[in-house]
Amino acid sequence: MGEQTDVARQPDDIAEMDITEPTVTWLEVSHPQQPIPIGENDRVLDSEFNHQQDVWEVLLVALPEDEGEEEDE
Repeated sequence: MGEQTDVARQPDDIAEMDITEPTVTWLEVSHPQQPIPIGENDRVLDSEFNHQQDVWEVLLVALPEDEGEEEDE
């Protein structure tokens, strides 16, 4: 039951996640006609339609942005 709570705390939008290392996550897409903002290097690994919840489930690997942008020190 604790795992379900952790999943519920994840941001609804992948763009809101702070990705610091490669991350594999499932996203629920209830409006597939709307684009999902993902990073340039992110990749969809798998997807399937969940008939019970009427959503697409997408397995995504999110990679951190290029470190060149972060080296402004």
